[in-house]
Amino acid sequence: MNLTSRERILKAVQHEETDRVPIDLGGTDCSTIAIGPYRQLCEHLEIDARPIQIVDIAQQVVIVDDRVADQLGTDAKAIWHFPNQWRQDQAYDGKSVMYPARFKPVTRENGDKEVLDRKGEACLRMPAGGLYYDICSHALLQATDPSALDVYAHDFDSVDRPEWYDMPVDKLAQTVKQIRNNNDRALVGCFGGHVFQAGQYLRGWSEFLLDLAGNPTMAEGVMDRLVDAHMAAFDRYAETVYKHVDIIQVCDDVGMQNTTWISPDTYRKLIKPYHRRLYQHIKQKTRLPLLLHSCGSVSTFIPDFIEIGVDILNPVQYSADKMDLAFLKREFGKDICFWGGGIDTQKILPFGTPQQVSDEVKRCIDTLAPGGGFVFASVHNITDGVPLENILAAMNTVRSYG
Repeated sequence: MNLTSRERILKAVQHEETDRVPIDLGGTDCSTIAIGPYRQLCEHLEIDARPIQIVDIAQQVVIVDDRVADQLGTDAKAIWHFPNQWRQDQAYDGKSVMYPARFKPVTRENGDKEVLDRKGEACLRMPAGGLYYDICSHALLQATDPSALDVYAHDFDSVDRPEWYDMPVDKLAQTVKQIRNNNDRALVGCFGGHVFQAGQYLRGWSEFLLDLAGNPTMAEGVMDRLVDAHMAAFDRYAETVYKHVDIIQVCDDVGMQNTTWISPDTYRKLIKPYHRRLYQHIKQKTRLPLLLHSCGSVSTFIPDFIEIGVDILNPVQYSADKMDLAFLKREFGKDICFWGGGIDTQKILPFGTPQQVSDEVKRCIDTLAPGGGFVFASVHNITDGVPLENILAAMNTVRSYG
């Protein structure tokens, strides 16, 4: 049975066993690789992948070159909100990369890099010597009247679509069509669609939790407008870009390392109705499989995810509490596809030996692959500091053993 990459991914998503385990590196914005280890990988493979394009500003991860993907045998490719133009700049390692042209951080005297909002205030910051941009301000933090939230329409609309992703949708659709015509990988439309997490971005990490607990009218007002903005944005993409993709990705982190961000009752009463409205709107528009990225301990919510239309879960952070792979496969493996869970990125991939990495990849495959419903990917992005030999051990093992 010789399958194309697209066929292999889609069969796995439909819970069918395939000729080999599907592999992802660079197929979503949460299963790709940071600048430093990517440079090392390209040098090892003797591929000149310049210009390296940085498309996710906060995470500082790259668009994986098709030649790299070919050598690694990967089966998925991320479709981002692309910029209309690129510009050259230095990355955190001091070497040249390409950033979206409208992304223009300011370098302070102390070496910090800051992105300024429309008021000229810092909204993202990479500290000197840092590897990522962090959110450093919250546009709605001082808002007190939920009935007056309409004045923040720009903030709701741009939370997943900042100004540097400015390629017009018609042009973006043509770009994606060309990508599809030039390779057979499954294309994943990285839409975004944050709701709970965007509430934290806009109101503040603690403030939004306080809203949920003591001022639910404010929390609901924020989420109402977020979902309205996401649905309007998706309507534009559904008629253009997403005609050419195979899977839609949404993101909303509701788990932490040892527990969930909110209680099950709070999720089901306040968050889930907004997830349901957005996800079902997306599926009605496209009828494509829906991939949800949600980090941490989320096993409590998996039945809810399934109920509201989620077909695929990423990153399957099995190092978190109540995320044992055997338990997840046994309890939910018939109803949801696990995209991730292939190798732990907190301890084993960065700090283990190549043999330990290989052994762990085999264990994860043995647990998740039987019966289909599994796409191999690391648990979130491969970050700076991960040894090249461990990346190669993971990728070589899944190709040979999977």
